[in-house]
Amino acid sequence: MEQSNKEFNYASSSILVSVLRGIVVGLAVGLVVSLFRLFIGHSFEWLVHLYQMARQNLFVLFAIAVGYFVLTLFIAFLAKGEKGIRGSGIPQVEGELKGLMTSNWWEILWRKFMGGMLAISSGLMLGREGPSIQLGAMTAKGVASHFKLSPLETRVLIASGAAAGLSAAFNAPIAGLLFVIEEVYRHFSRLVWITTLTASLVANAVSQWMFGLSPALHLPISLPALDFHQYWLLILTGAFLGLAGYVYERVILAMPKFYKKMGDALQLTPDFYPLIPFSLIMPIGLLFPKLLGGGHELIVHLPHAQTSLTMLLVFFVIRFCMSMLSYGSGLPGGIFLPILALGSVLGLLIGHVLLGLGLIVSEDLPLFIVLGMAGYFGAISKAPLTGIVLVTEMVGDMQQLMPIGIVMLSSYIVMDLCHGVPIYEAMLEKMLPEHANETTRVTLIEIPVSEKIAGRRVADLTLPDGVLITGQGTPGHVEVVNGQSKLYLGNTIHLVVQTHKIDVVKSILLD
Repeated sequence: MEQSNKEFNYASSSILVSVLRGIVVGLAVGLVVSLFRLFIGHSFEWLVHLYQMARQNLFVLFAIAVGYFVLTLFIAFLAKGEKGIRGSGIPQVEGELKGLMTSNWWEILWRKFMGGMLAISSGLMLGREGPSIQLGAMTAKGVASHFKLSPLETRVLIASGAAAGLSAAFNAPIAGLLFVIEEVYRHFSRLVWITTLTASLVANAVSQWMFGLSPALHLPISLPALDFHQYWLLILTGAFLGLAGYVYERVILAMPKFYKKMGDALQLTPDFYPLIPFSLIMPIGLLFPKLLGGGHELIVHLPHAQTSLTMLLVFFVIRFCMSMLSYGSGLPGGIFLPILALGSVLGLLIGHVLLGLGLIVSEDLPLFIVLGMAGYFGAISKAPLTGIVLVTEMVGDMQQLMPIGIVMLSSYIVMDLCHGVPIYEAMLEKMLPEHANETTRVTLIEIPVSEKIAGRRVADLTLPDGVLITGQGTPGHVEVVNGQSKLYLGNTIHLVVQTHKIDVVKSILLD
């Protein structure tokens, strides 16, 4: 009860405390993730140089193959000490915030940093953004542990650290905030948004101090504006991207079964699954070095490339297959940037088809690269607001919000009609049997009163056993409630709940 009182008091604490904590988290996360970006960038450049040398010297190619084998052994060693470092890391953060998982922040932090840096810079189609979000969340959890904060305060800091991680990885602070609200934390409250926005801005400032002010995917061209009578093309573009996003989701969620069959056929244990994508990436590195990595180089190169429709199809197939194999192998790397890279190629493909039909002019093609990234990511993540702001912040052009919004909405609707689910949520469900954490530990959570429950009395709510609503109010003014207390839209309610029931309670009370 004493712990609950402490958390309840924090729920009405000053904005200044939230801002100060956000600054501390932002500085710590900004430094960690910026170093992560720096090491990956230099290591990847060195790898590309090795592949260039390998074209004239087969011994260098043999050395690369040996390096991949050693890398596989080292990452297997890291993962044996902490399974939570495998994959993107975003599902693990969601599980932590939902009370379904617990993690040792230090073990994940250093192991994910080392393993992710090596795996992502190996040339495989893996992104740094998911790992950056996990690194940010675990750094923030370490800060909370140092200051001995309550579970509620710790969850707020973990959410802010996740947002700061995305902000530092992409130079996109507002997208970092929206991603946590829309995809990870799933509700908007004063404690969360103030701390999270502060952490995102500070982490972005650290990143810009190290890497400059340019957007993470700076396209050194001006994006054209479509005429209003062409906007129906945006709806068709979004619909196609929604269908493509559904295919992506179905395939990537089937990769564990695929690797199980491949492992049995090749007599490989899961620790050695990465040898499959490593063996296939070497010829790609020799023939198409621009296709290596998460996709940053490809996206920046596309607007200037005189690439035929056939070559775009070849690029898409290669990156799609290798993205699946890279992520499915269990290496510590994400799908965030690879999704954007695939979307950029798809968008340019759509643009070429429309150009061939005489519906657009060649000057419009760069716009479809951006639209492809936004629509494809929005469909797969089912986080449309994040997608709109993320792509806008990354390319540094605010004039395309309307076209991006139309494409995003169209792709989201089609994905929903196909019964697609948020990709990270689906990944979390698949890993829960192995990582689930059921405990009787109770904590305090805060949830905004939604349209779903506004106007009802506390006694009318059907909640799981052991869940208790303790208070309702606005920032700075919280009152104790009883069974006859009426809930008002816009207020925030505070609940005592077992940690593994957090997600269930949210699904009951939120829209």
